[in-house]
Amino acid sequence: MAEQPKKTFLQRMSYTVVNTLETFFYRYGKAVATQPIRYIVGCLLFTALCCLGFLNFRVEHRPERLWIPQESDYVKTLDWQAENFPQEQRLQLILYEADNVLTADYVREMYRVHQQVSNLVMTNKLGQNFTQEDLCFRVPALGGEQRADLLRIKMHLFPDKELSEEVDWSLAIDKSVYYHFYSRIPTACLELSILEMWGYDSGSFDALTDQDVVNAINTVNMTVTYSYPMNFTEFLGGVTRNSTGHVTGARSAFAQLVMRINREMIDLNAITNSAGLSEEVDPDLFQWEGEFIRALLNTQGRPQGLGVFFQSQRSFSEISGNTVLGDVSLLVLGNVVLFIYVQLMLGKFNMVENRPVLSLLGLLATFMSVGVTFGLCSAVGLIYGPVHTILPLLMLGLGVDDMFIIVQCWHNLNQQERRLQLQKRVGRALRHAGVAITVTSITDFAAFIIGATTVLPALRSFCIYSAIGILTLYIFQATFFVAWFTLDQTRLEDKRNGLIWCYKHKNWTPNQCSQYEICQTFFDKIYSKVLLMKPVKVLVVAMTALLFGASLWGVSNLRQEFNPVWFIPQSSYLFQFLSRLLNYYPQAGVRGSVYFGALNYSQELPKICQLTAALRENEYISSVDSWYDLMVDYTKLDTGEDIDGKVLNETFFREALSAFLFSPVGSRYQTYFHFDGNLTVAQPTPMLMASKFDYSHRSLHGRDEQITAMDQVKALVQDAGLSDFAAASAMLYSSWETDKVIMEELVRNLILAMVAVFIMTLILIAHVVTSCYVLCSVVLTLMNVMALMTWWNLTIDIITCINMVLCIGLCVDYSAHIALHFMQVKGSRNERVKQAVRDMGPPVINGAFSTFLAFIFLANSDSHVFLSFFKIFFGVFVFGVFHGLVFLPVLLSLIGPAPYQTNLHLIQEGDDEDCPKIQGNLTQRVMEADEQADEQAYIQVPTD
Repeated sequence: MAEQPKKTFLQRMSYTVVNTLETFFYRYGKAVATQPIRYIVGCLLFTALCCLGFLNFRVEHRPERLWIPQESDYVKTLDWQAENFPQEQRLQLILYEADNVLTADYVREMYRVHQQVSNLVMTNKLGQNFTQEDLCFRVPALGGEQRADLLRIKMHLFPDKELSEEVDWSLAIDKSVYYHFYSRIPTACLELSILEMWGYDSGSFDALTDQDVVNAINTVNMTVTYSYPMNFTEFLGGVTRNSTGHVTGARSAFAQLVMRINREMIDLNAITNSAGLSEEVDPDLFQWEGEFIRALLNTQGRPQGLGVFFQSQRSFSEISGNTVLGDVSLLVLGNVVLFIYVQLMLGKFNMVENRPVLSLLGLLATFMSVGVTFGLCSAVGLIYGPVHTILPLLMLGLGVDDMFIIVQCWHNLNQQERRLQLQKRVGRALRHAGVAITVTSITDFAAFIIGATTVLPALRSFCIYSAIGILTLYIFQATFFVAWFTLDQTRLEDKRNGLIWCYKHKNWTPNQCSQYEICQTFFDKIYSKVLLMKPVKVLVVAMTALLFGASLWGVSNLRQEFNPVWFIPQSSYLFQFLSRLLNYYPQAGVRGSVYFGALNYSQELPKICQLTAALRENEYISSVDSWYDLMVDYTKLDTGEDIDGKVLNETFFREALSAFLFSPVGSRYQTYFHFDGNLTVAQPTPMLMASKFDYSHRSLHGRDEQITAMDQVKALVQDAGLSDFAAASAMLYSSWETDKVIMEELVRNLILAMVAVFIMTLILIAHVVTSCYVLCSVVLTLMNVMALMTWWNLTIDIITCINMVLCIGLCVDYSAHIALHFMQVKGSRNERVKQAVRDMGPPVINGAFSTFLAFIFLANSDSHVFLSFFKIFFGVFVFGVFHGLVFLPVLLSLIGPAPYQTNLHLIQEGDDEDCPKIQGNLTQRVMEADEQADEQAYIQVPTD
């Protein structure tokens, strides 16, 4: 025997890994085939046990728990606010849209909607009726008869003042008289809209003309109900003005209803929304919000040309709950099409060799893995968010790939192996297939485990779900599917019907047409020959270079932008409302608040003064609405004391703050404070536990400017040197916090995932140059997909981060099998490429196409999650197959390395005729020992 060439370290490592896996899978496959029923029952019991975790299944819809690092300032501020500054209000928002909403008919419709909501009557569990009047947030109302009385008193006390001139009654009359009057002021529901210009008087709306509406919006500056100064143009969007600056029309009008949470009635165990989460809302208000939604969805009687869009605080959780499983119809349709495809590929076109039952059971294994994944992850409390709805489709695509590999390896058994016992044949088939599905599964598993190290909760949870799902799917396909395959093969060899197993065909022989392999013939006789023509090679290299250049331009223009609103289905009323809100009122969400904890307020007022001044001077802040500034002005008028920037006596501070909060100018700030006790008129305030003031950003453009503005505001608050909690927060900071870290997370995850994939392919292929070629194909595919994102108006966000990590795991499969087979066969480069494409082309294209089929119907979805997955997986399918089956074979035919110089390829090929020649073939010796031990129990079975 000739001396064998010395193997390299990589070859020895690959030899050890592959032989260990082959030995294990041979024994495992034979064990499963020996007692298939036991393994099937075991898988079913394990699935049922894991599904008990669904008892703890919860859907998370809160953006701060999904898309933002939990150690961020934004999340810490929200947690502090929930504990120290509990929410007492819930907003209901209505937006009216038309070519011009400032017409009498449209204003009358706004009033009709107001009346419709006001007249909603519900009954609670105690049998008590309640309406909006019983649940709303109430404020002092100086309109109506009270306003007329005030005007008469004003004429008597101040004959030299105009009636429209504002008067601070707390300063104009004796304090004791004012406080007595204040305690008797009636209250009204706080509802802000342009209807306040007429005070919700039905008679005023009946006689209204279009000119009256335009005149009112340009002249009225005081609310009728509350007697507050107000600029009503702030409630308009898409405003048009004439040459003098007067408003002549508007595309939208905005209304805000403020409801009060009865915190004494909150029961977190009783109030759970449809998404499975508890909400801090009392049962009556939660019920009223449901009726509010139903009333606004009713479009009957609405004038043509006017659109009514709305949002209730309950809307987020309700829509999240309704979309937990995503587009079920798309899932069902995708499953049907995929089942048909799997049946066509696994079986043959005759009554015995078709495998419909096996195809269905193979898909069942996929859904079992989904059940196990969801059950286990729910049991340990992992969050489930909108992005998780794609997991069943992902598992389906990957599960079908494993089925194809197992069945293909069964068909690849040589004539000697086909004469063995069925159990040994299954062991031999799984010996080959097990290595392939192990490499694929471990590669994807490693990519997702790396993704699970991210600081973004939704991405981390999805990666953990996916990693567990891939591992479970890997086990079930090697066990549950193989067990059913054994039973189905027994049925086939007994010539029983493929659908009705109890029916046996007598004197059956397969028709010749059903034995024809169209796919493999195409790759052998047509595709490989055309691909290896010199003009075609030149064309492929030129196309690849052209794609690379175009992709560089596309990637350079790829934007980074994240908006949680995208995760709301575009057909929902909430998405339609939010998209219009951002269009007509782009600055509505860029308003923030600075929160203070239990400071020593009387001593730290100068620091608050300096902070407000610093915020006003900041280039990214447009306005600051601080109670401190107004309190300084009011106290100077009330007591003559100038407290601006001064330390105060504690008693004086509490008395001054109380006087300010019960004054006309300061009463609206009462909700900006949280006291250790009740705020009482004419009494010093209780101990102040928390407070806040508001600010607004100017118009900000782009990620960099937004993040800079947010960081500067946070730095100003931190540098104020306050003794207790102090933080700034705004609604859109949630998106900006994600934008701040998502690029870093994406780059880190991609680099680590590619390193893991390269290591796995290096162990499998055992050749550095060839592994680099595979990595090159993966990188090119990634670049093409990212460029496609630019052209398809996708941005870098949570979904694309997940897709990019998954893209690496999928597209490496398209290239690795071709590269490995190229290294294992002998001959010229062209001959080796032809053989690799002929043998590996069919399973690669079947696996890729089946994965694509699982996602193809997502093109009709209105979900950002599903649409993003479809667009990116379309790119993965097209570019991954191109680089795996077109570019890589051409590259190998031009500059491919020489084949293995040892018999390592024979070991991996599993050629039994050559195995005795290979010294130390552990797999072969194990199989021979097992077969000798089973010789006495040998039962000859027919071959297929």
